[in-house]
Amino acid sequence: MKRRSSQVCKRRPSLQFNIYNFMKGMSNMHFGFNTAVLSLLASQRSLYIVNHNISNMNTEGYSRQQGAQRATSPYNLPGIGFLGTGTEIYDIYRVRDSYVDFKYWNENAPKGEWVIKKDILTELEKLFGEPSKSSFRQYLDDFYTALDNMSKKPADSSYREPVRENALALTKHINETASRLHELREETVVSIDTKVRKINSIAVQIASLNRQIYFNELDGRKANDLRDKRDLLIDELSQIVNVRVDESKDGKLRVNISGVSIVDHTEINYISMDMDYEENISIRWSNGSLVNLRSGELKGLLDLYNGDGKDNSYRGIPYYQKKLNDFAKGFAEAFNRQHEKGYKLGGGQGGDFFEFDPLNPAATITLSDLIMEDLANIAAAGSEPGSAEDNRNLLQLIALRDSGEFFDGIVDMDGNSLPKGTPDDFLKSIISNLAVDSMQGKRMYDTQNLILKNIESKRNSISGVSYDEEMADMVRFQHTYVASARMISTLDAIMDVTINRLGLVGR
Repeated sequence: MKRRSSQVCKRRPSLQFNIYNFMKGMSNMHFGFNTAVLSLLASQRSLYIVNHNISNMNTEGYSRQQGAQRATSPYNLPGIGFLGTGTEIYDIYRVRDSYVDFKYWNENAPKGEWVIKKDILTELEKLFGEPSKSSFRQYLDDFYTALDNMSKKPADSSYREPVRENALALTKHINETASRLHELREETVVSIDTKVRKINSIAVQIASLNRQIYFNELDGRKANDLRDKRDLLIDELSQIVNVRVDESKDGKLRVNISGVSIVDHTEINYISMDMDYEENISIRWSNGSLVNLRSGELKGLLDLYNGDGKDNSYRGIPYYQKKLNDFAKGFAEAFNRQHEKGYKLGGGQGGDFFEFDPLNPAATITLSDLIMEDLANIAAAGSEPGSAEDNRNLLQLIALRDSGEFFDGIVDMDGNSLPKGTPDDFLKSIISNLAVDSMQGKRMYDTQNLILKNIESKRNSISGVSYDEEMADMVRFQHTYVASARMISTLDAIMDVTINRLGLVGR
């Protein structure tokens, strides 16, 4: 009995050691199972991110997202070393380059300015219609052709009638052009007001998104989709006005126009349109100070509305309105001055051929009431009593067109002497200035558009979603997921053998 007891006691340490190793092995198997589960979850979340990218492939302003993956903290095995415990997705971030965004916003404003100027100057070119059958030169040619025909039979009313009709056609064309210029300027006012309202609306939306983003990111994670919405609004705003965007370390964003904040995190500094007594428009902050616009659609509209060409300022709609007024006033006064020197059919000195409102010549120029009432009041004769065949004054009127002294002694709307030259020269100068301005607008737009397209291309290559890349990532993460699932199945089989089958032999 003593010997048997002694043998039992000798086998107990060996039994305890086997139980310890068994439990330790079971623990390691659970450890490996958790590692495989973490890998499975990481692959699954990566697939979710790929799915989100593919879903938003055509969403405007969307930035490609990626999961930030890292190894988890290792487990220290005494006497062996550190054993890895798996992987995890610890963050999801946007693939975005802030410097490229800065360049885009910086170049987007000039493009907006020149696209506005290009479009409206193109409208002005169509308005003046050079060269075409409805141009000023054509109407002027028709009028002088009628005068030339009348000079052959100055007493014949059938030759006098075309003079009156062509003169009316010329004045109506000037009236219509002046009216359309006025309408175009009024439409510009509406566009300016619309842009101001849009700027304030975008500012409100950005401030609202700032608030949402700030509270959603209190835990340190990025609100990627909300940030995309905000950046898209800034893209839109940067085309209307020149903006600069700054984000502080605590996540508060500030948007300013020429150094003055329009959005300071959740605070908004509204802007408004102001028109002075001379009908010039300016944009002002809520405290009344002037908004300093350097580029953008709004600046383009303001230049076109206010630009009178004085002191090297931009030649906008007022500049061409003034030129048209100067032409109408100068042409009417010069023609009247010579017409008054002649004599009517049947006697009596000629009066004004044209009449107009001195404050708005182009819109009001027309034939005088005397000419409208009686064709005999066209002063074709050169002396009293105005014989039927006397056409000397009419010849002087025709010759005046080619005289470089046509506008001699006549002043413009500002009281300055009109430049020497013929009416054709005056019209040529207007059309030439318009052609130069329009060509500049097209060239500047083309240049700026090319610059912006290059930036957009680079931006899309960084932030845009590529179908091929996402499909490659999907296959890669799918294989990882399948491999992790097989690892779990393998460990499960090992645990089944260890728990349910180990030690059954010999029972």
